[in-house]
Amino acid sequence: PEFLDDLAASAERWAIGFALAIAIGVPLGTAMGRSRTLHALVDPLLVVGYPVPKAALILLFVLWWGAGDASRITIIVVGSLIPIVISSYHGAHAVAPALLWSARSLGTGRLRVWQRVILPAALPQILSGVRLAIGISIFTLLASELLIRGSGIGAFMFGALDNGQTLTVFAMSVIVAAIGFLLDAAYVIAVRRALPWFE
Repeated sequence: PEFLDDLAASAERWAIGFALAIAIGVPLGTAMGRSRTLHALVDPLLVVGYPVPKAALILLFVLWWGAGDASRITIIVVGSLIPIVISSYHGAHAVAPALLWSARSLGTGRLRVWQRVILPAALPQILSGVRLAIGISIFTLLASELLIRGSGIGAFMFGALDNGQTLTVFAMSVIVAAIGFLLDAAYVIAVRRALPWFE
């Protein structure tokens, strides 16, 4: 029963953090791909932030927002954001200029160009980045729950480690791996059903 409660807490944090990362990362990355100014402003932050272990940022977030869910969710967003932004940038940057010229010559506004031309053309790269972010988001979730503790599968797992419950730790490792595998498989199935034309 305790594990199920922790699993529910982790699932809620992961869902919120991952959804926010997609909602922020895709528009930001595609906008960077079409704007040199925005790319020049944001790219240095990505270059600096990419090699920094995301777990090292958790304590900083705790100092800012306390040891609640806000810190845990923020680290999930930060960890997932980088691959989504980078993949969205490369996808939007590679859109053929002829497609954009054709849309604009027909009087299509900027927002509609983004919706009808840039986003569909960049979709393969975006989907790849989101898939990579799934694994990173699980790692950052566990890392945040390890350091902050309280509730969640990370806190449950490392609580068992502290108490010398070796079998529980091994079982939790298998469960976490299974969760990652199932999330990835569910994502692939969802993409194939929603976008049957996409390979």
